[in-house]
Amino acid sequence: MNSFKAFFKQRGLYLVCLTLLLVATVTGVLAIRSVVRNVADLTESRQKALEEDATWNQPDTIVTNPAEDVPVQTPAPASQPSAQPSESSAPSSSQQPSGEASADGADSGASAASSAVLSVSPADAEPILAFSGSELVYNETLGDWRTHNGADYAAEEGEDIHAVALGTVLSVGDDPLWGKVAVVKSGDGSIWRYCGLDKTSVQEGQTVTRGQVLGTLGTIPSEREGQPHLHLECTDETGAYLDPESMIQ
Repeated sequence: MNSFKAFFKQRGLYLVCLTLLLVATVTGVLAIRSVVRNVADLTESRQKALEEDATWNQPDTIVTNPAEDVPVQTPAPASQPSAQPSESSAPSSSQQPSGEASADGADSGASAASSAVLSVSPADAEPILAFSGSELVYNETLGDWRTHNGADYAAEEGEDIHAVALGTVLSVGDDPLWGKVAVVKSGDGSIWRYCGLDKTSVQEGQTVTRGQVLGTLGTIPSEREGQPHLHLECTDETGAYLDPESMIQ
């Protein structure tokens, strides 16, 4: 008994320190495992959200630590329609005879649209945020830097959104980032994605004409900041993103 007390008296401090170190090590390991588990759960949840719409997986480039010298692209105000119509502009509804169909096959009611939305004459609308290509722009809603793979056109919620090209509807569905999306494939193989719709008036397999109403404008979850707008994207047959403005005839 005396030898035990003597040993404890001589080595007690070391034993206490060793015990505290062991407890700290176990606690640290448990904490790290908890953090890793939480990160894995968040990653899995985000992956599931992005894969809900199997028809479209947006390959945005995200930068978590952007360079400070990367400029923030400020949306340009929508310009007023030119008083002198261009050669490619279609006649307005006021110039067409009442009840007469437009040149693209859409009736005059489908062809009429305000200058704020895409119509038979896309020259009437200027994007408030253009296609960025490989350049990164700041997304105020998501709080990160990413490529802007489409062009944004200002409109009021509830306004009609018109097709910019003849084509066949591939799908109409909800996307967790982009709201209700109508996907239309043109005869040249290009695919148009109309993002941020509310009510839709077309369905899968339907043929739509240039200027036909696809639906009304709603909201875009990933681009809620700023004024309401349609997010329009265009890709080629390989899935490469194209500037919608350059593809609109």
